[in-house]
Amino acid sequence: MKAFFIEKPNLGKVRDAEIPVPADDEILLEVKAAGVCGTDVHIYKGEYFGSYPRIPGHEFSGIVAGVGKNVTKFKVGQRVAADPNIFCESCDACKENRQNFCSDMEVVGVTRHGAFAQYLTVPERCVFDVSGLTFTEASMVEPLSCVVYGQEKAGIPLGASVLIFGAGPIGLMHSQLAAINGAASVTVVDLFEDKLALAKKLGADYTYTSKEFEKLGLVNSFEVVIDCTGVPRVIEGEIKYVKDSGTILFFGVCPDNSAITINPYEVFKREIKICGSFALKKTFGKAVAFAKSGKINLMDLVDKKLLLDDAPKLFEDIVSGNSGLKTIFYPNGIEI
Repeated sequence: MKAFFIEKPNLGKVRDAEIPVPADDEILLEVKAAGVCGTDVHIYKGEYFGSYPRIPGHEFSGIVAGVGKNVTKFKVGQRVAADPNIFCESCDACKENRQNFCSDMEVVGVTRHGAFAQYLTVPERCVFDVSGLTFTEASMVEPLSCVVYGQEKAGIPLGASVLIFGAGPIGLMHSQLAAINGAASVTVVDLFEDKLALAKKLGADYTYTSKEFEKLGLVNSFEVVIDCTGVPRVIEGEIKYVKDSGTILFFGVCPDNSAITINPYEVFKREIKICGSFALKKTFGKAVAFAKSGKINLMDLVDKKLLLDDAPKLFEDIVSGNSGLKTIFYPNGIEI
């Protein structure tokens, strides 16, 4: 089969590899669509855990091409997607329902080969039926499940004003889900006018460039502020917009060695809740349900549809500038 390997940091190649053989409890998936995530870029740059060479890709959908002898719930030909996080379910964290901190966790595309390939294997317990969804939509269920988990962690009070920094695919998912979760108004801030136009199309009540928003002086005005930029200096400037007793959710991934300055007295006096959200935890099924409901628009978040042969150039380009919206690879040919 053909696969895109990150051979070492900042070097990616498309080359042949053996089609993997599913273990007794695994399915063999023919990959139909696989999304590019910021985590894949971090792995490419050598900024995230994992070994090399590695086939990245943890946002994916496809067709069951084979099953291990103990698989009972899925059949060859079925349309599926999968939670890429493989929890052991026996360590202390798992037994305390903190699976996203599993001490023996494996992750498809990070610690084992992923979806930027024509085939991959994944345990049956991670697999979900996605009949009724396009392969493109189904490949975006994984990031949507992270967004679902983040909003569960932060909590959005009914009638709340929500402010989102960053109008990439994740920010646009947060914007749509915040409205579903009961926000009275959703405001989106970004640097790029085209992304803001899309945010407005997808239902955001207010959209502003960063400069425009700063001039409004809306301090102490939003019950929930969600950072989807992962830029420390941007996060520092977001705290002032949180309403007294409100919440700020750190969702964008900042560099591991970064730091921000926050006045602890302000956090104390204004009862500000600072909330983190790491990956997902048993929210993949909920995200499948949202995707099938049609209440969240996923297709308009895609702006690049590429073949695996395009991967080396894409990763070279993506590290040096604005990555746009969502890129989807189609390892077995473009099939929406």
